[in-house]
Amino acid sequence: MTVVELRDVTREHGQAHALRGVSLEVAQGELVAVMGPSGSGKSTLLNLAGGLDRPTSGTVRIEGRDLAEVRDLAALRRGSVGYVFQDLNLIPSLTAAENVMLPRELDGVRAAQARKEALAVLADVGVDQFADRFPEELSGGQRQRVAIARALVGERRLLLADEPTGALDTATGDEILSLLRNRCDEGAAVLLVTHEPRYAAWADRVVYLRDGLIAEASAVRLESAR
Repeated sequence: MTVVELRDVTREHGQAHALRGVSLEVAQGELVAVMGPSGSGKSTLLNLAGGLDRPTSGTVRIEGRDLAEVRDLAALRRGSVGYVFQDLNLIPSLTAAENVMLPRELDGVRAAQARKEALAVLADVGVDQFADRFPEELSGGQRQRVAIARALVGERRLLLADEPTGALDTATGDEILSLLRNRCDEGAAVLLVTHEPRYAAWADRVVYLRDGLIAEASAVRLESAR
């Protein structure tokens, strides 16, 4: 089943073309890595796939729903889409656990259950011992892992990750990719932006963007990466 589909999508910012007629599908259980030089449109692609931005033309669908017809995109994102932002976007006034709990509570999950889920996923990424610390009390790598935990919590079927290993050492980066791969194997779809071939090698497909266009795609997963 296709989880996210972009069809002939363009995104223009004034005279600049961030994306030029891009079409891409990511299926349930599939991890697709997106690579390309700075300014090639990678982050724009993720923002459109997650409904954080609107295309200038073309169609974006999540689980068959045209995002142009969805009235409450925020609710759709909370329930279906996990996003690891490049700048993390943690709320400084909330603890690590509270940051991870927030989307679940906004979806009506009781605080006790939301905290239980948050602690479980914080343990998965190796920072449950920092659950009650605020972001300013954490290192860059610890904050990165909290942001990843927030994207993983709940039953989200689409995970969008913009350089999720940027502040992590190689061993921890491998652990995070293993988590994303496992979530894929459980049925989620993952769209990963990375500049590291090592991490792209975990993917089922690698898509190369250049100047807002898909320049190349590879369907080879390198088993030696894991």
